[in-house]
Amino acid sequence: MTLDLMHMPFPNKASHCYVLMSIWILMLIAGIYKFLETKQTLPDPTVATELFHNLAIDVKTKRIFKICNFPREITAGDEGIVHSNTWILRGLIILLRHGDRGPLQYVRNISSVNCAGFPSERLESYKKYLQNLTSYGKVSWSIPGSFHGFPLLPIHPTQCQLGQLTMQGVLQHLTLGDILRESYKDVWPKLKNLSHHEILVYSTRYRRTFQSALAFLRSFLPHETLTKISILESQSMSFCFKDCGCPATEKLTKLVMRWLNHQLKSHPAVAILSESTGRSLFSPGAEQGSFGSDPHSVRDALLTYICHGSSLPCETPFNCIKRQNVAGIFAYTDWANHQKWKDIYWKRLCLLKSYGLMRHIVQQMLHIVSSTGPFFVLYSGHDHTIEQLTTTLGVQNDPLLLRFAARIVFEVYQDNRDIRNNEATGVYFRVLSNGKDVTRQITFCKNVLALENKVVLCRIEDIVRFLHDDYFSSLNVTNFKDAC
Repeated sequence: MTLDLMHMPFPNKASHCYVLMSIWILMLIAGIYKFLETKQTLPDPTVATELFHNLAIDVKTKRIFKICNFPREITAGDEGIVHSNTWILRGLIILLRHGDRGPLQYVRNISSVNCAGFPSERLESYKKYLQNLTSYGKVSWSIPGSFHGFPLLPIHPTQCQLGQLTMQGVLQHLTLGDILRESYKDVWPKLKNLSHHEILVYSTRYRRTFQSALAFLRSFLPHETLTKISILESQSMSFCFKDCGCPATEKLTKLVMRWLNHQLKSHPAVAILSESTGRSLFSPGAEQGSFGSDPHSVRDALLTYICHGSSLPCETPFNCIKRQNVAGIFAYTDWANHQKWKDIYWKRLCLLKSYGLMRHIVQQMLHIVSSTGPFFVLYSGHDHTIEQLTTTLGVQNDPLLLRFAARIVFEVYQDNRDIRNNEATGVYFRVLSNGKDVTRQITFCKNVLALENKVVLCRIEDIVRFLHDDYFSSLNVTNFKDAC
C-alpha cells in the first residue's frame, strides 16, 4: 500500500494532502468551538428547527410560556375577595396591557405563523355581536372621533400583522372581562347597573389598545351600557394628560439606555447569543443592527413563534434557533429587568413618566368616593405604562408582570359606618397586580389596615400625601416643573 502511494501521480498526492488538511482544520475548529462553548456556556444556534410545543419541560421554560398568557390560563385572582359588611367597594380603576399582538419588526416565516389562537365559542359570539351591532347603526365608539374608522376586530383573523392585535389577543380580553365580572358581581352590586355616565375609558391611539378595551368592556359591563360608552384618546402611552412635557426624561432615558448597554457589554456571551439569534430571527433587510443586537427586541420577536405554537425560524437549513438560545435570551432579559428596577435613573424616569397618570388616578379615587363618580375607570395601554406605574408605586419586579393582557387593579373602599354618617372619611384602596395583592409593597403605604384573609388596605390619605408632598423628594424638588 505504501509503494502504491509513493508511485501515485503528484496531483493525487496534492489532493490527498488537501483532504487530510481540511479534515484536520475542521477537527481543530470543532475543538476550539467546544472549548469556547464550555467556557462561555453559550447555546449552539446551529441545530435543526424544533417545535416549541415541546419546550415546557422545566421551570424556566414553563415561565416563558406564561408570558403569552394564553386565554385558557387566565384565571381569577384576589380581586373582590373583601366580603364584609363593614367595607363597601365604591369603585374600580383598572389599567390593562393590550392583548397578544404581532411582532414589532419583520421576522422570518411570518406568513406561516397562525395567530388565530384556539377556536372559542366566546370569540365567535363576540364576532356576531359586533356584526349585529354595527349593522343596526352607529354606536358611540364608531362615530367621528379619535377612533373613527378603526376596525373593531383584527382585519386578518389568522395573520400576525406588525404591531396589530391578534384574535388570540381579543380572546384574552374577552376572557379577562368575564373573569373579573364574576369576581365583582356579588361584592359590587353596582356593576350590574352601571350607566355610561358613571364610566370613564381611555385608550392610546393604537388599534391594539382600542380593540383590547372594547373586548374587555364587552365581557365586563352590561351589554346595553357598552353601546353608549365614549372611549377617549390618550395622546401619550404614559397617560400623562396635562403633565407631559418634560425634557428631563430624554436625558434620563439616555442614561438608562447607557446602563443597559453597559450591562450587555459586561456579558459578551449574551451579546453573541443575541446577535446569532437575531440573524436567524429577523427578515433579511430588516434593521438588524438595532434589533438583532438587542436581547429585549429579540425576546419580543421570539414571542410571535412561542405564543402561537410555531416552529422556530432558521437563517439557513443548518442554522436554526435552538431552545437553549431562547432560554438564554429570556433568562438574561429577566435578570436585566430586575437590575433595572433598582437603578436610580430608571426610578427617576418612571416618576416623571407616571406623574400625570398618578395624578389622574388619585383624582378618580376621590371622585369615586364622592357622589359624582365615575365609579369605574379603565386605561387601555402598553407594557411601558404598567412598568412605569408599578415602579413608581414601589411594587417589586415580577418577570410575569408585563405579560399580554396584564392588569393592574385599584379597588376603592369606604367604611360603611362613615357612609351612613355621610362622611367622606374611612376611605381606603388596595392594589392588585395580575390578581396578586401587592398593597404591602407600595412604598408610601406605611400604616396599612389588616383585614381577614391576609387582605390589607391603604389609606387614600397616604397616596394623596405622597402625590402632593413626597413625590419629588428623591429629586430634591417639590413640583413637576422643577423636576423637568
